[in-house]
Amino acid sequence: MQVHLKLQRDASASQPIEPSRASDFATLNRATSTMRTLLKVQRIAKTLGEGDKRNQIIGDLSFDAREGEFLSIVGPSGCGKTTLLMCLAGLYAVDSGSVMFDDKPVGAPPPGVSVVFQDYSRSLLPWKSNLDNVVFGMKRAQDLNRAQKLEYAQELLASVGLTGFERHYPWQVSGGMQQRVAIARGLAARSRLLLLDEPLAAVDAQTRAEMQDLLLDLAKRYQQTCVLVTHDVDEAIYMADRVVVLSRRPTVVAAEFAVTLAKPRTQLETREDRGFLDLRHKILAMIHQMRTQA
Repeated sequence: MQVHLKLQRDASASQPIEPSRASDFATLNRATSTMRTLLKVQRIAKTLGEGDKRNQIIGDLSFDAREGEFLSIVGPSGCGKTTLLMCLAGLYAVDSGSVMFDDKPVGAPPPGVSVVFQDYSRSLLPWKSNLDNVVFGMKRAQDLNRAQKLEYAQELLASVGLTGFERHYPWQVSGGMQQRVAIARGLAARSRLLLLDEPLAAVDAQTRAEMQDLLLDLAKRYQQTCVLVTHDVDEAIYMADRVVVLSRRPTVVAAEFAVTLAKPRTQLETREDRGFLDLRHKILAMIHQMRTQA
C-alpha cells in the first residue's frame, strides 16, 4: 500500500500547521480546517524548586489541540515534557500565561480531561479488581448508577482485550495488561481530552506496537482528542496527526509538523514509508542538535 507524508513547517514555529490534504484524514470524517480548538496553551511559563534550586522548566510556550486530533509532543530528555502535561491536566498551576480547555481556564483538574500516567502500576489501586479500577474512573459520572458503570467498565475492558480478567487484581496480571486497565480507566471518565504521559515506555517492543494500534483505534472509536508525551520519535510520528517538537529548557515550541500519513496505519508499511523515514530523520536531527548545543 502506497502511503504519503508531506511536511510543512510554520516559520514562527508557534502556530499549528494545517495538513495539506484533508482527504488524508477521511478516516476520521473531519477536516482539520473545520476542527474546533479544544485545548489552547498561550504563552505559559512554569518554574519548579525554591531558592537557589529554582529552575525554569517552561518558558513562553504556546500551542493548541483540535477536537478529534491526536497530538504527539517530543523533545530532548529533561526538556519538561511531563511538567507540561501536568500543567495541561491542571495538576500544576502555571506561573504565567494560560491553559484553556473547552474555552475555560484550567486552574485545577477539569471535568472532561483524563490522564494515563507512565507509572501505571502505581496509578492502579491494588486493592481493587481490574473491573473496579475502571469503575473508579467514573467517579464523576453522576448520570450513571452502579449497574450502568459496571456494564460500561466491562465493555471497556473488552475493548482493550481483557475479557475474562475483570475480577483479577492488577498485581495478578502482566505489565502490559495493567497498562490496558489504566487505559480503560482513562476512557471510563468519558473524557474529551486524554493526556498520555509516555504510557508505553515500560512495556516490551511487541506489546508496545500492539498498544499503539489499540490506542489509535480507541481514540477513533470513542472520538477523543489525545495529547501524547513520548521520548520515542518513531512512536510520536506513527500515532500523530501533528507532532510538536520542544526545545531545551526553558522549553518553548521549536517546531510543529503535520503528519499526513494515510490511515489506518500499519506497523510495517507505515514505518517503512519514505515519508515516515524523512520526518523521523528531520525530528531526530533537530533533537540531536539541541543536545549538542547544551
